[in-house]
Amino acid sequence: MFRRKEEGLPPDATYPADLKQLGYFINEAGQTRMIEYPDKEFQYYLTNIERHNDVHREAFQICQREEVFKRLSAIGIEKLYLPTLSNTKPDSKPHIPILAPPADILKTRKRVIVIVNSETQDLGILAYRQLQREPGLNGGSVVDLAKKLVKRSGVVKEGVDIFRDGAAIENKSEETPGLIVLNLGQLLYSHKSNESLSLRSWLCKPRKSICHDYVKIHDTENYVEGHRTPQEHIKTVFDMVLHNTDFVAADAEIYVIAIENGVDSLVDVLSNDLNKYGARITALAVIQSMMEADRIHDPKLKAFLHQRARQWKLFDDPNPRQCAELPKDYTPGVENATQTKPAQSVNWLDNTAPQGPVAVVLNLLDQLVVKSHPSDSKLEPESTVDYSDFEYEPICTGFGGGEATVGECIFTDTDVQDAILAFFEEVAQNPSDYRNPLFSTKIPAPTIENPLTLTVNASDTKPVAFQPHPMEMTLEQEEVDSHKQELDRMKASLSALPTNITDLEKGRLGLERRIAKAEAELTELQMKALATGGVAVGEMPELQEELLGENWEPKPEGPKVSFLGAEVDSNLLKGAGLFETANRTLGDSTHE
Repeated sequence: MFRRKEEGLPPDATYPADLKQLGYFINEAGQTRMIEYPDKEFQYYLTNIERHNDVHREAFQICQREEVFKRLSAIGIEKLYLPTLSNTKPDSKPHIPILAPPADILKTRKRVIVIVNSETQDLGILAYRQLQREPGLNGGSVVDLAKKLVKRSGVVKEGVDIFRDGAAIENKSEETPGLIVLNLGQLLYSHKSNESLSLRSWLCKPRKSICHDYVKIHDTENYVEGHRTPQEHIKTVFDMVLHNTDFVAADAEIYVIAIENGVDSLVDVLSNDLNKYGARITALAVIQSMMEADRIHDPKLKAFLHQRARQWKLFDDPNPRQCAELPKDYTPGVENATQTKPAQSVNWLDNTAPQGPVAVVLNLLDQLVVKSHPSDSKLEPESTVDYSDFEYEPICTGFGGGEATVGECIFTDTDVQDAILAFFEEVAQNPSDYRNPLFSTKIPAPTIENPLTLTVNASDTKPVAFQPHPMEMTLEQEEVDSHKQELDRMKASLSALPTNITDLEKGRLGLERRIAKAEAELTELQMKALATGGVAVGEMPELQEELLGENWEPKPEGPKVSFLGAEVDSNLLKGAGLFETANRTLGDSTHE
């Protein structure tokens, strides 16, 4: 028998939480790229050993989270540690951080947005797959949303690009938005490192060797009191922050955005005590929830979800402003059900009045139209959705989730964010009495007076350029388009590359060489597509002029030859690369 002693086991994987040492940098667009290849994104498959890949990714994401916090701090959003309610991290006491402005700023805001994130995400992160790709540190986190609130409030000076990476606000007391981000994903607490962790981060903690199991989670010691479950965390934040007038004004409007399984946890809290936790919610936006209506038993909670909530999820129609599904017993409000005023922009930085109408906020639930029986409502929604063939029924009205292909990326879509803020601004016109209108899932048919055009949003009347379906493209055109996209991506990476960092010069030169090579390959592909007739409709004249010059003229037709049962131009065959076929056919015709 042979045995291996513990001291002889291979060491555990370890990587420094330092971007430069990991081989990465942050470009001017807020994207994390490789130093040697400035157009390349994060590479998870570092080795064929999964443990190394996971620990390497965790070190990389630690750096990304710190960068996100720096960008949030620049616009006034800081970590708030619970239960101490301090912006200073406790030395050794168990704690859970959330994100919020300082108390003296937050308590002055008339409107507060609360994000109940997914239980699988770290604090402030919306989707790592976006954070590590084109949207970057700002688009893959809540940074861009916070900047949207500042931008929509009209305080940004002309010529100032608030969405520039690292952009900061000048006057935090006046320009910091009322944004609170909960932390459902990092509910584990490590005494050794004095930090809250997600399960994924916990599994990457150092081990005795690479062969040892992960550090066991103690049912009591590795959790924070009041935050042992996502439901407890939500209630604690409501009790200690949202219901605490030292942080949020008693008459402040609270708009909640719940994402994926964070919706389930929030609805569970509302189901158990709607009067306590629901009365302060002015409106609710739901992102990609799988919750079904049969889990909602409280008639008042159902009425709240029908009349003050909307959902954005993956649909065949991605338009975030087109209603795509309705609950079968959908109950809109009566007074404003058949018409709705267009949403006006609101100032998300407005301050509360010294003596606000507290009763208005406390009585929000009393303004709902509670439907005890289907026949009680004279208004029936006009819907094309039939729930008779399947069991699923949504908890509220559903809208398209933009161009996202996975649920966690829906809220990173800028069109979806704009649609949600437009919904909140619509509610803000009459926060005490607002109720959703009578939606219809039927798409209006085009008329001569109002032709149906594809637009980016409801206020944009410029039609979106029609893109042909990939199946309508030739193989040559698909290859050309693919190379164009890759070349554009490489050029964008080059333009976002800082010019004053010596360590990046080698990568810059390499990228420039690859761009030159890609341009030559693209020209060759375009010439091939032009010669074979594989060019998309409408691009032939432009491509001919681009490749052959303004004075280009088609070659004169050559002798006609028989090809595949038809008489074709021999020069056309030669242009398509069929030289032997053309010459052989010409030889046969001459002989005849």
